[in-house]
Amino acid sequence: MEFSFAKVTNSRLMGSIGLVISWVDKEDTFYQYFLLDAEGLGIADYVSLKNPIRNKAYMEEERLMGGLGSEKIRLTKEEALFLVKYFGNKNFYYEKDLPGNVDEYMEIIKNYETDLDIYDLYPKICKNIDEEVEFINYMTMRFIAWDREGLRYFSENEEISNMHITNVNGTLLKNKVVDRGNGKYISEAIYEDNDGYYTCKIAFTIDKSEKGFKIKSMLVTGKEYMYDYEVFDEISKHEFISIYSILDKNKIDDFTKTFYEDNPFMLRSEMERGIFFTRFKFNNDHVKENTYVINNDIKAIYYQMGENFFVGTYSERDEVYVNKLLQSNYSDYINLEEKLYFEENALYDFVESESDDFDDFLD
Repeated sequence: MEFSFAKVTNSRLMGSIGLVISWVDKEDTFYQYFLLDAEGLGIADYVSLKNPIRNKAYMEEERLMGGLGSEKIRLTKEEALFLVKYFGNKNFYYEKDLPGNVDEYMEIIKNYETDLDIYDLYPKICKNIDEEVEFINYMTMRFIAWDREGLRYFSENEEISNMHITNVNGTLLKNKVVDRGNGKYISEAIYEDNDGYYTCKIAFTIDKSEKGFKIKSMLVTGKEYMYDYEVFDEISKHEFISIYSILDKNKIDDFTKTFYEDNPFMLRSEMERGIFFTRFKFNNDHVKENTYVINNDIKAIYYQMGENFFVGTYSERDEVYVNKLLQSNYSDYINLEEKLYFEENALYDFVESESDDFDDFLD
């Protein structure tokens, strides 16, 4: 088959990128969808479609890319196949199983030859950063994730890229950026490692040239352990919860199917007692804030359990917008029964509790 097109999300700084490759011949069209994890997993997900209808191809692309909050950038054939080979070799290195129908892309990993280097792709797979605070938040994220490759590119310094504070690829949960002037910044970070939660301070000195921001120096200090309840207090936020009833218990599956087909960009998760949907914002502007919080990219969460449909939002504006859409588009399926307000997150805790009664859970 002949190469048709390829596109990738410029979300490398968040740790993952989505890649779509399309192939054609006289009669067939073949799409390959890859989720590429830069923090150790390599190729984390793979799905292919042969001769899909247009809507099916769109849904799969949105499922893969819609939650990454990034632009989609066109790639050449050489660039696309290089990414498959590069990330596939990460699976081998970290002894992680390759996902999906491996036969459809193993030949690329094993035998494709190119002179490209991963850093040749960075201008495409990384977004442009114009603000200092955003750069500091991303670099703090890359440091906590033990991302040698990313730190190497944005520092051009081998010593900085080898620095780490985590045992594994950690997760930045919250970060406060303090501007000390003259290109000096302090990150006050809260993060998760494989053995618990911690806080630390990271001092950056940065500069900017025509190539963009670079780290000149970095110093880490003040690592301290945190209890889980302390972390919860730091990242929790107030929540608006709307509770809907599903009008016909015989149409629950129809409703959830229609809801997901209308919103393929949402992350769908099968839970013990129902189906959980996460709607992310369509950008990563939360990384530009002086105080970054990991879950500030979530616009809404939805949970179908039995004949109930719960909706959680995190601002008055989103509460109005999300519920207006639901009542306008799905009035044949659901009816609003109750609205509640909580000072801290409640709905996801309810989902994780595997309880089947929200009132009992609150008690």
